[in-house]
Amino acid sequence: MTLVADPYSLPIPYAYPGTGHQTYAAAFRCDNEACNNLSIGVGELHMSSLRIPVSTALAEMTNLKWTPQRVLRPNFPDVPEQIADTAAEAHACLSVRAYRGAVALARAVVEATAKDKGITKGSLAQKIDKLHEEGHIRSITQQVAHEVREGGNEIAHGDLGDEPMPAEDATAIVRLMDEILHEVYQGPAAMLRLKQSRQAREERNKAEA
Repeated sequence: MTLVADPYSLPIPYAYPGTGHQTYAAAFRCDNEACNNLSIGVGELHMSSLRIPVSTALAEMTNLKWTPQRVLRPNFPDVPEQIADTAAEAHACLSVRAYRGAVALARAVVEATAKDKGITKGSLAQKIDKLHEEGHIRSITQQVAHEVREGGNEIAHGDLGDEPMPAEDATAIVRLMDEILHEVYQGPAAMLRLKQSRQAREERNKAEA
């Protein structure tokens, strides 16, 4: 990350009067050519012992707090674009601790997957059972899909309660979503490519015989 603007001294409550400590924020540019995006780095400096410019001290810090936080958006090859984008967004929400958003999007992914397979009638529970009935998912994956549905229902129906969505629950639900996408799309696509590769080898062997 390269500092690209002068640091800004943050006001109270980030300042610590009488302690010699001051919090600064500054804009940094990512040095990765595939990124080059800007982020804000925030760091605390002890001004009474500082012997170099603030900009230099901030640029040399290794424990800056970054805004935005690192956002994860994995790729989902072989998954229809709109569904893949929504699944990636669920992961992005999870990575910035937007747990309710992550769970709601995971539920949406399950429903969109059913609709993509031509299952458009009934509740989501019925759609999941139909996915299993038509052979798109195994029994265990059917149960997994219902777990995603139940978690998403808490958000979709406004049953938020007094407790926040636990991080471990949201993480588990998003991972279950991944398993569903793998079984419905990515696994079959990988097997098809393997079959096509084997058939191509057999044809080459026959041609060379």
